[in-house]
Amino acid sequence: MFKPTSRSTMLRVALCALALAACKSSKTTTEPGAPAPTASADNTAPPAPQRVSVRPKLRTVRPLLAEAPRAELDVDGLFVDMGTAEQHKYTRGGWGTGWGDNGSRDGATFGRALASNTALDVELMRPATSLVVQARSDVPGQKVTLYLDGKAIASADVGSDFAAVVFPFSSPVEAGRHSLRLLFKQPGDVRAEVNWLHLPVDATAKAPLAVPRVMPIKVGQSPKRALVAPSSRTYGFYVQPPKGARLVFDYGSTVDTTFMVRVATDGAVPAELWAGKATSSWNEAEVDLSAYAGKAIRLELATTGAQGVTGWGEPELMVRPEDLAEPLALEAPTPPKNVVFLLIDTQRADVFDAFNPNNGVSTPAYDGLAAKSLVFTKAYDNENWTKPSVATSLTGVYPVTHDTKSDSASLPEGLEMASQKFKSEGFTTAGFVANGYVSDKFGFDKGWDMFRNYIREGRKTDAENVFKDALAWLEERKPEERTFLYIQTIDPHVPYRTDETYTKPYFAEAYKGKLGPSIEAEEQIALSKTPDKFTDEDRRWVRAQYQAEVTYHDTMLGNFLKALEDKGRLSDTLFVITNDHGEEIGDHGRWGHGHSLYEELLRAPLLMHHPALFKAGQFQDVVEHVDLVPTLVDAMGLSPMKGADGMSLLPALRGEPVQWPLYAVAEFQEAKRALRVGDWKLIRSTGSLRELYDLANDPGETKDVSKEHPIALRLTEVHMGEAAANPRKRQRLDDAATRQRFTAGRANIDPEMRRQLEALGYFGE
Repeated sequence: MFKPTSRSTMLRVALCALALAACKSSKTTTEPGAPAPTASADNTAPPAPQRVSVRPKLRTVRPLLAEAPRAELDVDGLFVDMGTAEQHKYTRGGWGTGWGDNGSRDGATFGRALASNTALDVELMRPATSLVVQARSDVPGQKVTLYLDGKAIASADVGSDFAAVVFPFSSPVEAGRHSLRLLFKQPGDVRAEVNWLHLPVDATAKAPLAVPRVMPIKVGQSPKRALVAPSSRTYGFYVQPPKGARLVFDYGSTVDTTFMVRVATDGAVPAELWAGKATSSWNEAEVDLSAYAGKAIRLELATTGAQGVTGWGEPELMVRPEDLAEPLALEAPTPPKNVVFLLIDTQRADVFDAFNPNNGVSTPAYDGLAAKSLVFTKAYDNENWTKPSVATSLTGVYPVTHDTKSDSASLPEGLEMASQKFKSEGFTTAGFVANGYVSDKFGFDKGWDMFRNYIREGRKTDAENVFKDALAWLEERKPEERTFLYIQTIDPHVPYRTDETYTKPYFAEAYKGKLGPSIEAEEQIALSKTPDKFTDEDRRWVRAQYQAEVTYHDTMLGNFLKALEDKGRLSDTLFVITNDHGEEIGDHGRWGHGHSLYEELLRAPLLMHHPALFKAGQFQDVVEHVDLVPTLVDAMGLSPMKGADGMSLLPALRGEPVQWPLYAVAEFQEAKRALRVGDWKLIRSTGSLRELYDLANDPGETKDVSKEHPIALRLTEVHMGEAAANPRKRQRLDDAATRQRFTAGRANIDPEMRRQLEALGYFGE
């Protein structure tokens, strides 16, 4: 039975135990084949011979001490330290699980249970005999009921002081994935405060020592920052090792301890790759992980031994310099003078050869520029429709932060846009926008010296007209002016309407179906809702119309690029092309956008062109639009954006140390989220939806492999939890979630505004 203790008491006990253990002499053992130690005059074993360190010859990719909150901890069973960043991988970062922000009281940290029903997803390395919850509540008469995988287990009282509430299982729960739900009976703003949870393998096990995961500890005469293991415990990191990866670490203990490195992969028994015995000083070890390059693994760092001062000193994933990717960003002698930021509304990425070679769609202008540019092959939008996506692209904060996600929402006043940032730095700014949602009506008219919304002003929205106006504005600028030009074209958004010049290459014969010569939003809706009423010829006609729109826009883009080059403006300009979202053309049975989080909607055709700053090539890691403005501001030599969630990509492009892995998060209102890390993509809802796709082998997302790949699933869930808990990237692995949140304004959509939006197919997205 557990003795109820607060975390502060446990921490004091743990630290005292570590200090006492450090003062005692220890039994010293050596690795097999090492010379036997000889006793010195004071009967202490001499330090083991030190090998030459391999670290100077390698390059650090991921220091695991910085990622300690991501690791799952097994101490005689899974231990969840609530009230810290460690909890987020179990509580989905609080998104839709009933958990609120963390707190502390009398030295004890805790997670706040705000709802009557609070959920946790756990992955057990070993079977469990019970659940123990250290909790308290200010609500009189509070009771909690545990549900395990949907089945009620038992109920118990929760008192006003932190105490252990024990839920014994009738039979051990198997290792693997399980769903826990704590249902609190009595209402209250905060139903309970939960200090920690433990799922012990033995019903008689004692509560683990709740020490910080990372501490400086001293073994022999040398202190090191270490992943601490004051008693037998296993840290499980979910990672994808890079090419040529090695795990390098020091290991040491003041007591008899065995250290082990294991790797668990989907469908295989965990493999022990290395084992060693502690000596009286730190020893370095290297474990080759190159066989697991690119695979989703659980990297287990395990210790067994008595209580004492024990730790993994500075464990890190390292590679040889020759295994590092070539840097794609250069140290330009001077920043570019100007920025042209082109956002193509509703543009799929897979119609361009850089993302889908030989796809059959003619886009010579984009393809030609891409061949001379830095192309991001795994770039992602952060929402699946225009307003929230563009708001993120122009502010560097996620949709969950800016809150501009509903039909009537407008950008919060306190949120800095790129236009405001560049104007404050002395740039002349202009925006030419052909989508009615990105307008003064919804707060996007801030920081511009010139701003034109073609829908609001009743102007022609075709790309030819928008590019012509943007070029005329540039020609009026004085030679010494630095400019920031934002262009948002709306081809190929519905209505799909081009002449035969563009349609014929994709539909050569005469179309004889029931659809008209152009495709409107109502027809997209009908195709989605009543597919049986349409033929394959109808669907092929709609795809041809979309492809024709893409080619028309590319032709206009080519004219614009040629004009810039002819006038000598392209050489001193950072030119950026991307989208706000893609378009569904029957891929998963839907047409249009704003419905799902599949690749056809979220993949972004992102490129950056400025030869003095970026090499021509492809960046293969995952990136997202929340990083766009922070990157542009950095590339132009300016101070960082105020309050941005995103981070500049320049350090990663230059091969400098960054927080890996890079991953992308997308939202769909409050109901769904998607995350891509490596080649794995997770789509989740606040309900039961959970889909995992292996994009390397299934780019069309046709087969959910969440059951076959639990480790890959857990890898994605770990990152989704930390991202949901704290959108600010620099703070995701901090001990507490310090979220910034804005509240969107509300715009009055008058009948004329509604008519303008409905003409583009918007019916209350």
